[in-house]
Amino acid sequence: MGYVEVTTKKETIFGEVGLRFRGHQFRYSDLELDESNPIELVYNLRKRKSDQVSEEGYSKNSILASYIHAHWASNPSLAEGFVQSCLRK
Repeated sequence: MGYVEVTTKKETIFGEVGLRFRGHQFRYSDLELDESNPIELVYNLRKRKSDQVSEEGYSKNSILASYIHAHWASNPSLAEGFVQSCLRK
């Protein structure tokens, strides 16, 4: 938990691959996935204090679930990408 830097590994509702933004991870859990119904992990997280890297951002179709509270001002294109994604759906 704590402050993180996020880099997208896949295209998401926020925009293209490689999009970077900051946020706060407010919770974590262990997830047991059903192998017959895969969910993609679409973020790499880097913890600000320890530089520890992990994966997060659970995506399937147009759904994106995450424990990250995005700091929208850390990358203004985040909001633009989200609006564009909503307009396409």
